[in-house]
Amino acid sequence: MERRVGKVTREELAYVGSMQRRSGLSLLDEGRAEVLSLKDYPEPLRRFLRREQRMVHVKLTAVGRRKLEARSRKSGVPADELARRWIEQQLQRDAG
Repeated sequence: MERRVGKVTREELAYVGSMQRRSGLSLLDEGRAEVLSLKDYPEPLRRFLRREQRMVHVKLTAVGRRKLEARSRKSGVPADELARRWIEQQLQRDAG
């Protein structure tokens, strides 16, 4: 089931705009932000961070991405699975 996200409100746009213009340190100096320890993070954020620790983000050139997607279509294997296999094979070659 997909959740639909509502339209962005004017207040949300203003908030995001102020976050882009102001650094976290300046907000901290003004008392509008606080430093949290890892145990004080909300549970959804902790779950997200645990998932991210197990991930590797690969940045490809446009040409590399097109080649990966073409090979994915040809073989019928999803592109992310194909990239994972390539990385694992290279790690095995390097190890042995």
